[in-house]
Amino acid sequence: MIGQPKFKEGDKVKFIIDNQELVGEVYIIDAYGTFEDDSDVSYDVMVKDNLCDCLYKHITEKGLEKI
Repeated sequence: MIGQPKFKEGDKVKFIIDNQELVGEVYIIDAYGTFEDDSDVSYDVMVKDNLCDCLYKHITEKGLEKI
């Protein structure tokens, strides 16, 4: 629902990019819609691994699962 995000900053979540499951933490919440759907919340998720920290931007709420 627009303006009422399901997840909060710091929540551990998983999502799939290019058939690879990634795990990270919600870093930024955009509660006012996405590029594709102005009724869906999007998130920027920080994924940390041994090589680097990577911020994945504009992950839709539908694409995230809390862990």
